[in-house]
Amino acid sequence: MAKFTLSIKWLTVLVIIALATGIAITNYLVSYHLYEQYLIHHMKTVSSFFKGEVEKLMIPVETFLYNIQALVCCKILNFNDIEKTNKFLMDFMKKYPYVTSINYGDGKGNGYLILNDRDKWLNRIKKAEDRGYVVWNTLNNDGEIINKRRVKDNYDPRNTLWYKQALERNDIQWSEQYQFRTTKNPGVTASLLLCGNSKEVVGIDLMIKDISSFLYKAKEMLHPEVKLYLILDNKYLIAFIDEITPKPGKIYKVNKDQFPLLYHALYSGKDKISFHNQKWFVKIENWNMKNRKLSLVTMTPEIVIKKSLYIHLFYQIFTSLVLIFFVLLYITKKYINPIIEISGQTAYLGFKEIYLEKYSQRTDEIGYLSRAISFASLKILKTREMERKMEEFHYFESVRRALGEAVHRFKDLINIIHGFASIAQPKVSEEFVRNAFDQIINASKRAIYLSKEILNVTGERKYEMKVFDLNSLIQSMKTKINATVEDHINVVYELSSIPLMVKLDIQAFDEVLTHLILNARDAMPEGGTITIKTEAASLLDKEFAVLSVIDSGIGMDEATQKRIFEPFFTTKGDKSIGLGLSIVYKIIKGHEGFIEVESEVGKGTTFKIYFPLIKDVASLTASSAE
Repeated sequence: MAKFTLSIKWLTVLVIIALATGIAITNYLVSYHLYEQYLIHHMKTVSSFFKGEVEKLMIPVETFLYNIQALVCCKILNFNDIEKTNKFLMDFMKKYPYVTSINYGDGKGNGYLILNDRDKWLNRIKKAEDRGYVVWNTLNNDGEIINKRRVKDNYDPRNTLWYKQALERNDIQWSEQYQFRTTKNPGVTASLLLCGNSKEVVGIDLMIKDISSFLYKAKEMLHPEVKLYLILDNKYLIAFIDEITPKPGKIYKVNKDQFPLLYHALYSGKDKISFHNQKWFVKIENWNMKNRKLSLVTMTPEIVIKKSLYIHLFYQIFTSLVLIFFVLLYITKKYINPIIEISGQTAYLGFKEIYLEKYSQRTDEIGYLSRAISFASLKILKTREMERKMEEFHYFESVRRALGEAVHRFKDLINIIHGFASIAQPKVSEEFVRNAFDQIINASKRAIYLSKEILNVTGERKYEMKVFDLNSLIQSMKTKINATVEDHINVVYELSSIPLMVKLDIQAFDEVLTHLILNARDAMPEGGTITIKTEAASLLDKEFAVLSVIDSGIGMDEATQKRIFEPFFTTKGDKSIGLGLSIVYKIIKGHEGFIEVESEVGKGTTFKIYFPLIKDVASLTASSAE
């Protein structure tokens, strides 16, 4: 048994380890694929986020330019009205702080600039007639001029990139990246030609550093090792996060020397590249803004996935080992030990009834096995008990036949004694002799009755079968039934409203009902209720008339119910010989019916007698008459 235990446990361990290893490898491969898909999806999401943020930055600028164009064309806004224009433009710049400055210029050389220089508001006013000079105004937060100074400057708006570009097309034009004249920072300008023949142009400046802040937000959403590049027209690097730290004021272009990884990614055309023995995932998101094309390049090293997977795999292996240990303990306790214990009980099959109550209540295979073994042990014992009973049956059958023959002879002798005593009694005159004959006649009558009872038990009785309505039969016996019970017992009749035609021996039925009424009466020494009920019932596709005798007496336990129909079994001591219910059982069986008993201690007893129900009474009566 020890070897069996050891081999089962180790086999379980090996199977679990093999399964855990297979699951770990499969999980690694599947997880890698899922991580890769998740990363690519996340890169797309971040690219869409960045695109949305840039569009949120540029769309208000373009919308505001169209508004300025409409206001100027309607002569509501006039750049010569400096303070009113300041207030109008400052409201927009305060709402969108990434707008650094707003420019205006016309075909004569007049110019206007409003600038937010680190929360210091300034105006630069250029008059065409004032050659070589500009006026710088210091403003308060309401756009009012609080200080002026005339500065020597050859500025002419007609010579600027944004002005020239706006004249090329009657729509918003975004400039290339260039260095702002005022702040010396790189940026881009959106400019628009206004209505009229004076060639008026308005330009709104955006600094690159404000756009770069979106890249850092995008990087935070991805991973610290991610590289991000925002490219204008596949040429200028507007913003980027790389090993190179952007220098203030410097404009960068895409080139192989400074940005070899980016260059390789742009011109490989693949979503996954290999560079310097390292693999990278590449996502390029392109979109257009009027006359320019923007591209966001997101690059994530493969090691990001592998690092996460290695950590995941470590914890998975550690967790798997812990789980294997506890699973082994669980399986040993839940299955292996019960199997060993159950196998030890199988040695007693056929010798005793095996009760595996510890496991039989389980709903798994162990429970099924326990119940199967318990059932098998009970079946074997029942088979052996049946074999023993069959032997007893054959024995008692021979005894029954011998007893029946002996009772017949005894009955014949008693009949002779009863006959001669009845003849002789009237012919004697002496009182003592007459009394002696009375005793002989009465004793012979009791002996004859006892002989009939014994013949009933042995099955030697012959029945005279006739068709009766069960309800009418009980109605006719009410007087006798009421006389049989005592005054403190109430008899209730619940008879069926439809006729219940049955075929029976009237005398035998009288005995059956009398025995059941007496049994019910004896069960209620302090009084109670006897209910006699009839009804129709259908069992196993057969129709029956059911007679129920119900008492509210002391009831019976299960052991008594099992033996209630045994001959000579009684619970009344010397008051009964125990043949009543066994005779009832034999009579009912002789009528091709059966009897059931339902009882519970302290709650009374119900006897149900099932007689075959006769439907075609006319044909049956005719056949009986023939």
